[in-house]
Amino acid sequence: MTGQDVVATFQDSTSASGNLLIGSDGVHSCARQFVDPVFPEEVYTGLINSGGYTSGMKLPSAPETVQFVFGRRAFFGYHLNPATGYVYWFTNWLHKQETNREAFVDMTDTRRRQEMLTKYAGELPIIKEIIEKADETFPYFLSYTLPKQPRVWHRGPVVLLDDAAHAISPSSGQGASMALEDAAILAKCLRDVPDLEQAFTSYEHLRRERTTKMYQMDVNGDRGKHQVKPLEVWLRDLTMPTFLKLFASPKASDWIYSYRVDWSTPVVTQDP
Repeated sequence: MTGQDVVATFQDSTSASGNLLIGSDGVHSCARQFVDPVFPEEVYTGLINSGGYTSGMKLPSAPETVQFVFGRRAFFGYHLNPATGYVYWFTNWLHKQETNREAFVDMTDTRRRQEMLTKYAGELPIIKEIIEKADETFPYFLSYTLPKQPRVWHRGPVVLLDDAAHAISPSSGQGASMALEDAAILAKCLRDVPDLEQAFTSYEHLRRERTTKMYQMDVNGDRGKHQVKPLEVWLRDLTMPTFLKLFASPKASDWIYSYRVDWSTPVVTQDP
C-alpha cells in the first residue's frame, strides 16, 4: 500500500493501482494471505471435477430440471436447455490423493473423455452418449473449501469476495450465486457508506452468517460422493428420500432460493 492507494503486482510483473482492491481471486487467494496472514490453508475435499457441453441431443427432460446420477464410480449431473438444445453437464469422483494443480494442464480432451467414459462404463447409456458427443470437455480441477472463514474479510483498502472469503465445494451448486450476492451487497455498501472501513465492515456483517450456513449445507452434499463401498452406497440410497424431504424440499431450501438483494434500500452502517 502507498498512502491511501493499493498496488497489485501480477505474475507477469505488471501492476495496477487504485483506491481499493477487491480480492475475488478464488480459494487459493493471494489477497486473503494479505488480509489474514495466519489463516490456515484451504482444505482439499477429496473430489476431482470436470464437465462440458453437448449440442444437438434430444433428451426426455422436464423444464428447469437437473438430472443427478450416483454412479458406481462417479457422480454425474446434466441439464438440457430447450432454447439452445445444449446439454450442460458436470461430473466428479473420489480422488483421495491431492494432485498438483498443474498436473492436468497438458491432458488432451481425448484422454480426458476416455477416462470419463471408463468411469461410467456399465452406467446409464445416456451418460456415455453425452460424453462421447460433447462439443468440449473441461480440464480437471480439484475441489477445495474453507471450513472456517478468515477472522476478518478486509484489511486497509483490501476486501475479500466469494471463494477468497468463504469457499464452498461445487457440490453446493451455489458458488456463482454467492459471488453475485457478495458483489451486489459490496456495491451497495460502497454506494451508501462514505468511509471505506465502515463500508467493508457493513458488507462483512451482512454476508458472514449466510455464507457460513451455506458451507454447512455444502458439507452434506460432498459426503454422499465419498461413499463408494457397497454398504455405504446401500445406506446412502436408503436414506436419500428422507434426506431430500427434510433438506431439499421447497420449504427447507427456501432460504437459499428466495434470497433477494434489495438494491433500493440503503445500507445501515455497521461500526468497525
